[in-house]
Amino acid sequence: MADVNAMEKKLAEYKCDTNEATCLKLVRFPDDLDDDGTTFHPEYSHQIFGDDEVAFGYKGLQIQLYYTAGNLSTLFKVKYSAKVKDTFDCVEVPMSKVASVNGRSLKPLGLLELDG
Repeated sequence: MADVNAMEKKLAEYKCDTNEATCLKLVRFPDDLDDDGTTFHPEYSHQIFGDDEVAFGYKGLQIQLYYTAGNLSTLFKVKYSAKVKDTFDCVEVPMSKVASVNGRSLKPLGLLELDG
């Protein structure tokens, strides 16, 4: 039983609240990209991540979704410190449970390129 609790604690590190992990920003000027004061978190994210608003599979997940004010061009950037593998400490992890958007794993789309 202790092994199960230890595994649950390890796997819990790969869960995150998607409302906290998602950062939204409306960019009007280039300086807005570096201004954390213009960043906000969604109140709800269940439409994308499910009713529990929890993403599994990434440790330290940060999702940056920025829009330009004029034409709503999009920058989608995903950062994380670790991603769960198919097998995690000899336990099979169903990859269908790893966080995704519309059935695709979270990967930067590269819709808007930033210099530097």
